Amino acid sequence: MSVNPWLTLFFGVAMGWLIDFLAKIIIGYLRERKEVKDNDYIDISGEWFAAWQTSVNGIVLLNTESILIKQQGKSIIMENRERAPENPDGGYLWKSKMQFYQGRNLMGWYFPLKSENNSSKGIMYMSYFSPQKLFYGKWVGSGYDGELSGGFMAIAKTRESAKEKLKIVIAKHPNSVNIISYHI
Repeated sequence: MSVNPWLTLFFGVAMGWLIDFLAKIIIGYLRERKEVKDNDYIDISGEWFAAWQTSVNGIVLLNTESILIKQQGKSIIMENRERAPENPDGGYLWKSKMQFYQGRNLMGWYFPLKSENNSSKGIMYMSYFSPQKLFYGKWVGSGYDGELSGGFMAIAKTRESAKEKLKIVIAKHPNSVNIISYHI
C-alpha cells in the first residue's frame, strides 16, 4: 500500500503547527509564572475602588469609582466599572495599561473608551502596600479643566476606605498637588 505524499505533507505541517502552538502556550505560562514570582507572588486581580483628586470648572472634586484589575504576570489592565457619581460632568469610562514592578510599583497610562467621545488621557504612578491592600499614587494628564491636570489617588478594597485614604494623603501634603486648569 502506498502513502499519498500530499497526505504525508499535510500531516507533517499539521503536527509542526500543533507543536509550535503548544510550545507557545507552555512558554507563555512559564513566563507568566516567573513574572508573578518576580512580583513576590502578589496577585492584585479583582474588584477594587479608586478615589481621585480632580477638578471640574475649577472646583476640586474627590471622585470614587468601582474598578476591575486584571493581572497577567507583571502586566495590569485596569478599568472603571462606572462613571464617578460625584462628577456627572467630568466622569467617563476609561481603561489603563500598566506594569507591576517588584511587587510594589505600578506605572502606566490611562485613556477613555472609544464610546466615551472624550479626549482625557494621561499617566499614573502608584505604590502598592500589600499588607493593607492599598495603592497610593498620582495621575497627570488631560482632564475636564485642561491639558495639564493632576492629583493624588488611592485604591482600596472599599469605596469608603479609598476616599478616606485619599483625604489623608491630601491632608498630609496640602502644598504638593496643584490642579492646573483653564479656570485659574
